[in-house]
Amino acid sequence: MLTLLATPIGNLGDMSPRMREALEQATLLACEDTRRTGQLLQRLGIKPPKLVSYHKDNEAARTAELVPLMVKGQSVTLISDSGLPAISDPGARLVAAARAAGVSVGVIPGPSAVAMAVAGSGLEGPFLFHGFLPRKAGERKSLLARLAGYPETLVFYESPNRVAGTVAELAGALGNRFAVLARELTKLHEEWLAAPLEELAETLVNRDIKGECVLVVAGNSGEGERAEVADAAIVARLAAVGHAKEVAAWLAAETGISKREAYQRVLALQPRK
Repeated sequence: MLTLLATPIGNLGDMSPRMREALEQATLLACEDTRRTGQLLQRLGIKPPKLVSYHKDNEAARTAELVPLMVKGQSVTLISDSGLPAISDPGARLVAAARAAGVSVGVIPGPSAVAMAVAGSGLEGPFLFHGFLPRKAGERKSLLARLAGYPETLVFYESPNRVAGTVAELAGALGNRFAVLARELTKLHEEWLAAPLEELAETLVNRDIKGECVLVVAGNSGEGERAEVADAAIVARLAAVGHAKEVAAWLAAETGISKREAYQRVLALQPRK
């Protein structure tokens, strides 16, 4: 049997009894990084079984090695460094090959950065998870041009040293949509930043970003269309909130216009003192 086993994305308190039991009973662990898995087992007080590496550079060769073992009756447990295997981490090839060989495949669920970020974003409806964007500028530009028309919420992974540039690029390619950056999920310095992409890019430009990042971006609400907000709604929000900048951020998120354009419109409607 092949078992895909989730592991905590940061906080060990998220380890369920079922996840722990599976680690304790595993006889062969295929790991993205055997050193990190060894450290995890040590912190959990679990005696390590046999560990073999399973990562993007040896995925094909290791799949060819593991499937015959499972056909002969050996059980294999697959884990990544964190979260569920086969989601932006190696594993799909092994699952497909195991099923094709008649091997049973099971999944023990657990923490997932994608699900957590989408749930905390406040964006409703279906979403499209893409993972990491291509490194090459041409491939990235082509992909974003295609994704720009999708109505689904878009979800990306990004490294801390590239996230500021990526947010600025998303603003240029997708427009000034509402977005949420979820950083260091479940860890001590967990942070959520929610704002239109242009504002989020300005916030990040002078920040020293650390930790893994998930970007959740609103989908296309209608090709070439912008949500209309009546002057009366802006005046009412000004009366309730009192701060023009806060109302402008709301207006930009609602309509897709730039933060500057929204601020100018709010100032024009702000009652004179």
